[in-house]
Amino acid sequence: MKGLLRVGLAALLTPLVFIGLSRIDPLARWVGSDAVWTALTPLFRLFGAVGMEGEESVVLCVLLAVSFITAALVVCIASALIQRRRQDQAAR
Repeated sequence: MKGLLRVGLAALLTPLVFIGLSRIDPLARWVGSDAVWTALTPLFRLFGAVGMEGEESVVLCVLLAVSFITAALVVCIASALIQRRRQDQAAR
């Protein structure tokens, strides 16, 4: 049950993390660079992305996946901190 709650919280935080990541100018410039498009070429081929719109969809999905992973890490760290705090208070 706790795992499902954590995944749900991570899913709720994902759009906020995505917006936060997209507001970082150096990251936005990096995502728009040729190096990233070259690195993502295998994904473009894997998903059959054709044209600029197809490639942009793949980049968007990659950014959403990174946002979800980041949100999940935040939720796990927060959960561990809350558990540790509760254990410390119970020990007193």
